[in-house]
Order: sequence, then C-alpha cells, then structure tokens
Amino acid sequence: MISLLFIAGLMAAFSCPATADQLEIKEADQTSSDRRRNLYVTAGAGANWPIDRVGTGDAGSFTEFSNPGFSTEIGLGYNFKPLRLELTYALDATNLRGYDSVSGQYFKYTQGGETRKNSAFASLYWDLLPNKRLSPYVGAGIGLSVLNVDTFSEPGYQYDGYSRSLLGYQAKLGISYAMNPRSKAFIEAVYRGTSGYNTFDGYNDWSNPSFSSWGTQLGLRIGL
Repeated sequence: MISLLFIAGLMAAFSCPATADQLEIKEADQTSSDRRRNLYVTAGAGANWPIDRVGTGDAGSFTEFSNPGFSTEIGLGYNFKPLRLELTYALDATNLRGYDSVSGQYFKYTQGGETRKNSAFASLYWDLLPNKRLSPYVGAGIGLSVLNVDTFSEPGYQYDGYSRSLLGYQAKLGISYAMNPRSKAFIEAVYRGTSGYNTFDGYNDWSNPSFSSWGTQLGLRIGL
C-alpha cells in the first residue's frame, strides 16, 4: 500500500511541471496569434490636386500651377485599438501646367514637366468607433519625400528639371467600413506636403514653398 502511494506521488510530481509547461506554451501561442491578428496590409488609390506654388527669387515672384494627378499608397499596419500605426509608400504623380510670370502674365507649358513625389511615411491613426462596422478616423504621418520634376518647356524656353529629397508629411480624415472581421474598405481625404526647397531652372535661382496637394483615396485594409 505504501509503495502504491509512493508511486502515485512520483507520478503526480512529474506530471505537474509538464502541465504547467503545456499551459505556458498554449498561452504563448495565443499571444503570438493575437499579435498576428493585429497586423494588416493596406492599399489605396485615388487622385490628387496640387496646390498653387509661389516661387521667389531676385527676378521677383511667380505662381506655378499643376494639373490634377494620380495617387496611390501601400503598406503594413498594426492595430492596437483605438490607435493604428502604419508604415507606407506613397506616390503622387502629376504634370506642371503653366505659370503666372513675375509680370503677372500667364504662360502655358507645352512639353514635359512630369512630376513624381515618392514618399515613405510613418503614420498614426485614431479610429473613433473601432468596434463599430462604420468608423470615422483621423491620422497624420511624417517621413521622406523624393520630388522629381522632368525637364519642361514653353515656346522659346526650356527649363531644367530637378530632383530633391525633402521632409514629407501627410494628414488624413476618413471613414472605414468593416466588410468582415478581417477586412475593411475605406475612403479618405488626404493632405500631403513637403519642406521648402531651392531650384535653378537654367535661367534663375528660385526659392519654392511646400510641394503640397489635396487628394482622395479609396482602399482596403486586410488582416494577416
């Protein structure tokens, strides 16, 4: 009888640590799974409307205009309700349209002037109603924007293009719709801008303000 009790005691002693280890592994798996569920990919596309820019130099000041263009943004996000963090790549593409000269006369560019602004952003968002199917949100981000403007011309004049690495930033106001627990569609208004920069167009030096734009994007966020 004593032997049986001794054997039972040994079995219980060895079985307890095993059970504890199993529980710890299970809890670790659940935590890892929860973390994965918070990760998501995001992608959106839409249009942008560049804001008129006033450049200044020794020759005076001029106002430059751009045509409406195309925007897209893709990236990876992490949701820790009600906040979200996203790391994204964004492209804003457009064309220079023309300018008001230092004398106030309008001139239209006839060739070139393709503009591409490639940006990498770290953005923070706040979902106002994170547990509802329909939720408005606001957000802002900061990062690096590389602005490339191709050579452009008007009758009788050709201007040098340029490339600049600038501080970039964005702000958003949007609303998302939960199609299912893992996927959300969204529509958002976007403002994107850069720090100021200097250029030489082949004739004069100019100091330029932010290359900024308003835009709108439609997109999806899909959980991993």
